[in-house]
Amino acid sequence: MTGKLGVAVIGCGKAGQAQLHWFARHAKCAIAALFDPLAEKGRQAAAAYNAPFLSSWQAAASYDGVDLVSLCGPESVRAEQAIFALENGKHVLCEKPFANTLDECDQMIAAAERCERMLLAYYNMRFHPVVHAVDEHIDAIAPVYAARFSYTQFRTNLSWRHRIEQGGGVLKSQGVHAIDLALRWLGPVNTVSGEMAIIHGGREVEDFALVNLRLQSGAIAEVYTAYTDRQPEEMRAQLQGMRGKLELRLNPYLPERNGVWLKQAGATRCIALRQASEIDPVYPGLLDCSGAAIKHLVDQLAAGRPSPLDGRAGRRSIEIVLAAYESQRRRTKIKLPLESFELDSLADCFPRFSPGDGPLTE
Repeated sequence: MTGKLGVAVIGCGKAGQAQLHWFARHAKCAIAALFDPLAEKGRQAAAAYNAPFLSSWQAAASYDGVDLVSLCGPESVRAEQAIFALENGKHVLCEKPFANTLDECDQMIAAAERCERMLLAYYNMRFHPVVHAVDEHIDAIAPVYAARFSYTQFRTNLSWRHRIEQGGGVLKSQGVHAIDLALRWLGPVNTVSGEMAIIHGGREVEDFALVNLRLQSGAIAEVYTAYTDRQPEEMRAQLQGMRGKLELRLNPYLPERNGVWLKQAGATRCIALRQASEIDPVYPGLLDCSGAAIKHLVDQLAAGRPSPLDGRAGRRSIEIVLAAYESQRRRTKIKLPLESFELDSLADCFPRFSPGDGPLTE
């Protein structure tokens, strides 16, 4: 890579705004193009970053000055956008969730290989100081035999996120962060079982999910995720090991809530977190993890080296989400690899809580 990396951001919502901030601050990057279907939002972002606002996502994804296209909009169009950008010679960064189906994931991965471009998954929490602290101390409790993750918030609004065309609800949109960290710390998954429901009467996809994972190591993990839990958005986890226990709390908005605790021999020690270089202006509790993620991705692109945050990393989490949906639909445990999942049967995966025929209320 010579000169600056020209970046196009498609989707200027909160995720796009956070990425724009960190890409603009990177010495080797320049914001080269922007698009958002809400034109006023896109124009405001374009003015803030002195970049052209283009008339369509296709125009942004094929713009001459662009080297990397970052997809921050709805996942219902993620595969179409990624393949188009790759075929126009661009590297592609996909916000989570990666895509709607495994077939879409496979088409995206194949397009990246065919076009000799990098396809990247944006799991920025891997770079959070809380996650780094667990990485540094997990050997102190190993081997890990059980884990429990919760990632919840209370969301009463209805938006595109809650429509069936997005391919899933809270597990796919929010729970993938917890799933990705479970894979990071516990290894590959053998079987998946899921229970989920629609609590808010106006939603078309699940807003409450409990998923159990049996890891190939023999460990067991539980992932609980919901838009119906009356607390601020927050991820919590407990890792139980043969020599101790690690607990973590990761809050995207309240940095003072972040922490990691090591419990051994009846004593609890609070682990010091890496100091952040800067606080994220959109998600203050994420500290500088988005900046660290973008630095990693840009460094890999510059060096022409593969990244562990590639298309296959994005696919792995989607496979577990879809296996959980299939488990709910078939009322049985699903063994990986997932043989098939028919998107036409998606509505059958989300039973409604029978009294829940109205909206959530405070």
